[in-house]
Amino acid sequence: MSPVQPEPDMTRVREVFVTAKAESGLTYDQLVAATGLARQTLVNIAAGRYRGDLRTWLVLSKVFGSTLDDLMAPVWVHDPALPS
Repeated sequence: MSPVQPEPDMTRVREVFVTAKAESGLTYDQLVAATGLARQTLVNIAAGRYRGDLRTWLVLSKVFGSTLDDLMAPVWVHDPALPS
């Protein structure tokens, strides 16, 4: 029997974005210019109404100066009941 794989806590995507944006010091207008993403997309991620797709997060991670793994690490909540 294979071990149970952890599930990401996708409700934390909003938190990831808001934290990374604050740490970067970038405004929405600067993020729009740097990523090519629509301002409404970024606002919706910040509000928790949209989680984005893989391309969105790849572009954001590059602009935030992070790897995708490091940027999204907070969504992987460790469950002590599961094996490491």
